[in-house]
Amino acid sequence: MGRFAESLSVRAKREQPARLVPGKTAGVAVIIREIGLEEQVLLIRRAEREGDAWSGQVAFPGGMASVGDKSFEETARREAMEEVGVDLSGGAAAFLGYMRDFKAHTRDVMVVPSVFKLVGSPEVNPNKEVAAYEWASLAELAGEASRSSYLIPRSGGQIPFPCIVHHTLVIWGLTERILSSIIRS
Repeated sequence: MGRFAESLSVRAKREQPARLVPGKTAGVAVIIREIGLEEQVLLIRRAEREGDAWSGQVAFPGGMASVGDKSFEETARREAMEEVGVDLSGGAAAFLGYMRDFKAHTRDVMVVPSVFKLVGSPEVNPNKEVAAYEWASLAELAGEASRSSYLIPRSGGQIPFPCIVHHTLVIWGLTERILSSIIRS
């Protein structure tokens, strides 16, 4: 197991860090694969959609918990299958555990990342909610050269947010906070 996945598996918890409440909590799938010695994480760019607080942003596959979900792990598995066609069940992936919960700033939603390590290299088949996807090198994301600020226009000015720049991806907000928790460990 690579450095990032190993560090995450040591810190990940088997118990959910928050109570699952359909419509109020969300789960995301942090999907890690190894290609040779390189660890990569699957990132998506959300499609532009009216009413979507995260429209067009870089994210992990994921979404709101549904009534039928018994855990954040189930939510993450379901959403990964729906959004990118990646099956995280059975022997396709190992569930490493849960990261801590993260409060989304744009909506009153608690998000719990579930971490998975792929066994093989499944094909990614994005649905209409996903404009694009990329397997991003965790080592590159962790590099100081990737750190920057993203300016958001607010109240006649601009507010800087920490971000990670990777090729054409500008990763900020909740996804940046989750990634930073992974790569700064």
